[in-house]
Amino acid sequence: MTEDIEYEEDVGEENLALWVIVKSGNNLFGFDASIVGNMLVIPEITHIPGEIEYMPGTITVRGSILPFVDLRVYTGQKSAEQEIDEFCQLMDQRLSDHQHWLNELKSSIDENREFTLATDPHKCAFGKWYDKYKSEDRTIKTILAKFDAPHKVIHGIAEKVAKLVHENKVEEAHEIIDRTSKCEMARMVSLFSDIKEAVREVGRRRIAMVLETEKGPIALDIDEVVSVEQISNIEDAPKKQSSSTGISRIGRRAEDDDMVLLMENLAF
Repeated sequence: MTEDIEYEEDVGEENLALWVIVKSGNNLFGFDASIVGNMLVIPEITHIPGEIEYMPGTITVRGSILPFVDLRVYTGQKSAEQEIDEFCQLMDQRLSDHQHWLNELKSSIDENREFTLATDPHKCAFGKWYDKYKSEDRTIKTILAKFDAPHKVIHGIAEKVAKLVHENKVEEAHEIIDRTSKCEMARMVSLFSDIKEAVREVGRRRIAMVLETEKGPIALDIDEVVSVEQISNIEDAPKKQSSSTGISRIGRRAEDDDMVLLMENLAF
C-alpha cells in the first residue's frame, strides 16, 4: 500500500519558476514544479530482466504502471541499495576488528608478548570512522552516540591489563578481559546490529516522485524532498554533464548557497 506525501508550494513572483528540490545521494537536484506530480513512499518494484541499470523495473501508482528510474544511478552515483550494503559490511568488519582486538589482548598475556594493537579509541579503524561520520537521521544519531562509552572502555582496558600483568596479576587481567567481553563488547554487538537496521530503515523510507514528461509519466527514486522554491543565480552546466545526465543548468539556493543541479533535459 502506498502513502502519498504532501508538500507545500511556495507562492513566488509570477515571472520566476518554482523548482522542486530533492536530495539524491550526495547531491541536490531541481525539477520544474510544473511537471512534478504525485509523491509516495516507494511501493513494491516489479523488476524486469534486461532493463538498463538505472531503470530496474516498474511500480504501480494509482493503478498506472510507471517506469521506475533510480536517480542516483542515472546521475553516476551508487544506488541506495549498494550504499546500504557497503555500510553494513563496514559495520560487520569494525565489529570483527574489536572482537579480534579482545582476543589478541588475551593471547598477548597467554603468550607473554607485547600487545601492539591500537589502545587509543580514536586511532583504531572504527574510531577514525566514528569521529568523521555524520548523519542527519535522528535515530542513527542517537545510536551513534551510544557507541562512545563502551568503545572507550574496551580500549581503556589495555593499559589496566598491562599494569596487572607487570604486577604478576595475570588472573585479574583475564577477569577484566572476560568482564569487558560480556559487558561492553556485548553492548557493541547490539549497537552494530541497531545501526545497520536503522540505516536499512532510512532506505525503506525513500520516495518515488512522479514526473510528467513528454514521453509520459515516470517515477524517480529519490532520498527526500527538500523544498519547493525559486532559484536565482543560474548558469549553464558543462556540455558533457548536460548531455550525459540531463543536468542542463546549475543554480544556488538563496537560503544557504547550496548548489542545485537542474534537471531539464530528461532523456529516460
